[in-house]
Amino acid sequence: MLDPTSIDDIKHAIHELSVRAELARKENRQDDADEMDRRIQRLREKLSQRSPT
Repeated sequence: MLDPTSIDDIKHAIHELSVRAELARKENRQDDADEMDRRIQRLREKLSQRSPT
């Protein structure tokens, strides 16, 4: 089954989460930043599986 999420959507989500994680760090919300970092990592793994080599 194909994943309906486009590569551009994944890249956009990574960017948005990165910005939010940085803001969370600046606001001393490390738990939130850590959760966003985990989400970013999962998205990067998904992207690496989908990207052509």
